Amino acid sequence: MENIGAILIQEVASKMNDMAGDGTTTAIILAPVASISAGNDEFVGNLIAETIEKIGSDGVISLESSSTSDTSEIIEEGMKERSLVEFDKAKVLVTDQKIANVQEIVPLLEKTTQLSVPLLIIAEDISKPVLETLVVNKMKGLLNVAVVKCPGFGDRKKALLQDIALMTGADFLSGDFGLTLGSVTSDQLGIARKVTITSNSTTIVADPATKAEIQVGAHTETELEDRKLRIEDAKNATFAAMDEGIVPGGGATYIHLLEQISSIKNSMEDENEKIGADIVAKALLAPAKTIATNAGVDGEVVVENIRSRDWRTGYNAMTGRYEDLLNAGVMDPCRVSRCALQSAVSIAGIVLTTQAVLVEKIKKPRPAVPYVPGITP
Repeated sequence: MENIGAILIQEVASKMNDMAGDGTTTAIILAPVASISAGNDEFVGNLIAETIEKIGSDGVISLESSSTSDTSEIIEEGMKERSLVEFDKAKVLVTDQKIANVQEIVPLLEKTTQLSVPLLIIAEDISKPVLETLVVNKMKGLLNVAVVKCPGFGDRKKALLQDIALMTGADFLSGDFGLTLGSVTSDQLGIARKVTITSNSTTIVADPATKAEIQVGAHTETELEDRKLRIEDAKNATFAAMDEGIVPGGGATYIHLLEQISSIKNSMEDENEKIGADIVAKALLAPAKTIATNAGVDGEVVVENIRSRDWRTGYNAMTGRYEDLLNAGVMDPCRVSRCALQSAVSIAGIVLTTQAVLVEKIKKPRPAVPYVPGITP
């Protein structure tokens, strides 16, 4: 049972890692955010901040092992990631329809082949026979096409498809509007300057972007892996801060949100919902209380002191003082704080509504049969 709980916590951490990552701010603001996420490593914080300032918010940062013990960045134009598919100046088809028959897209394939341009198709789904036909023709060199199923579901998937269409300048060919794939014209296709498809991701670049490579150096393999993880966390947190801004750290923001919980609760009519609001309110106190307790002070007292102060003020465990956390450099990316709460609520909801858990029964080893001379066990 404890292992199941640990797995759920790991899932929250995994969701956080996926969600807290991408929009420019000066290095003065970015450096503290990156430093905190890297375990208060100022060198890493400054490195990430300066790199992002050079490549811009649309740039890409990758991490590679260095042949020396030094850590440095290399600014490159374009991309050179090893990929399954790489297209330059590709036409892009965006639709929320399933491609069930290859005949639906034959006219489109003929047009792009005549234009000698690669084609990226982003669709709701694609049938196995259609996919096999496209793969065979691509291997024969007759077609230069790739098909990607859009991730997500429901309204989120449709919104993502619309965003891709807007970014590439393509018409969004929605089945809701009665549009068919067989009547698509080249004018309805978008254009991507670069398309990179790997085994688990698709990157579409509408405008040229700069790429930076940070070569991570260390004296031992263990130190190298640890530093890579710290730099990865710092990179993601910094991009998140650029996208949604920053808030006071140390759990102070959650405490100052309690006033909003009270007003939301007063608008609720369902008693069960009010109980849920009380649970969330109690949970919001936990981060600051835990930080204070780990710093050797009374967590309850710290929480009450923070609640009585303005929203920028919180407890700085490094100095042991209550101060303006933003000025002190104790801050969190807003996206990280938001996603942490959302992910925790999601997992807690699963636990609360779970009625049974299947666990593997551990078989106890059978006692060894004592050896008796003259008797075969």
